[in-house]
Amino acid sequence: MHGDFSNITFSPDRNYSTVFDLQGRVGLDANRNEQTAILLHYLRTAMADLVGPHAGPAANLGFEISDIGTGGFSIGSGRYYVDGILVENPGKVTYVEQPHAYIDADGADKLPSGSYVVYLKVWERHVTEVEDPSLHEPALGLHQPDSASRAQVVWQVRALPLKSRQNPVHRIAAEHAPDRGTGVLDVRTSRDDSTSDDPCTASPDVSYTGENQLYRVEIRHGGTAADGASFVWSRDNGSVIHPVRPLGGTKMRLTSPARDRHTALEPGHWVEVVDDAISLRRDLGLPAEAPPLHRIDDIDPDTLTVILATTPDPPLSPDRYPYLRRWDHTPPADRTDGAIPVVEGPWIPLEHGIEIRFHPSTAKEPAHEYRSGDHWTFAARRTLGTVIWPHPGGSAPHGGRYHLAPLAVVAGSKVSPLRTSFAMPLTSGV
Repeated sequence: MHGDFSNITFSPDRNYSTVFDLQGRVGLDANRNEQTAILLHYLRTAMADLVGPHAGPAANLGFEISDIGTGGFSIGSGRYYVDGILVENPGKVTYVEQPHAYIDADGADKLPSGSYVVYLKVWERHVTEVEDPSLHEPALGLHQPDSASRAQVVWQVRALPLKSRQNPVHRIAAEHAPDRGTGVLDVRTSRDDSTSDDPCTASPDVSYTGENQLYRVEIRHGGTAADGASFVWSRDNGSVIHPVRPLGGTKMRLTSPARDRHTALEPGHWVEVVDDAISLRRDLGLPAEAPPLHRIDDIDPDTLTVILATTPDPPLSPDRYPYLRRWDHTPPADRTDGAIPVVEGPWIPLEHGIEIRFHPSTAKEPAHEYRSGDHWTFAARRTLGTVIWPHPGGSAPHGGRYHLAPLAVVAGSKVSPLRTSFAMPLTSGV
């Protein structure tokens, strides 16, 4: 999640159950967020252990597939649990009208002509006041930073064609395996000769000389390194975003000024042009490749007008909360998409002495596959003079994954349900 966090510390492998605040200490967002993550992990694990990988309450079993027609089908209201995650549909909707989906019924989302399996795809996304203005507290000031953000459970009902006698569950699993890439990243710091040697600002043995940051390395274009996989990076976990109003072509207007110089946009910066539809479709893997980044050519500080070097495609929709996400890297001069190529083996410098390395695959392994959206985060601390990287030997991509549940098989007008249910409450009849 692209949040403005000081660090992300939760790890289920540590088996922590509680975070204790200590008297007289400075409060940290990372501690509070870890407590929430611990509790959520416990609740979801318990629910999955009780009802299985996917099931719903018999009295309010959600996501019934019905009303099959040429234009799609209906999705029933109710609740369902997928890997312990509560998924709710408040009211019956059609395939095209389902929330968060922005269905292209005549294009990428056109239903198969023959038999197909319908399934539920669930994940979580990070939401700020830019995507949901109701999160802003006006009493804090119109242009003050938001005090908190949210994680939102997002669901979409999808369909995959089925061959004769093909197992629908295996079909879904094959389509989404693996749900993350197989790339491995390592991080280190080395002495940055470009930094100051002033003993008042840096210790002689310090490698990292930047500020306290949470860095994010994110795969932009997927594939293998040989096929052109690329990445971007941010020193603020990709959290620097600016809401905009499209003016047509390469022009757009910031709806508010930057809150400080650290979050300001400048000519030469590379930005991601995003709205709700683009963001959610990319989370879903549609399109499979991320759109190019855009370089800022000019900014008018009086009118807050931003001029990009290239025209965004697809264009932004004013009613879908459009914004620019700033990335902090500088791509090679010959890259027109604004990303940095993934090169496996050598250490790649970022800034302030930080270096990353994409591990090459061994002779017995297939080439590492990188997926758009795969990411790694790590904290850098000036007092330590290094990064906090508890992954000796490298790490697979961080972050959440998709959760899948079969709903039904559709053959013509016939629907064969695949949902499972449990009695409510579980102790009824005891």
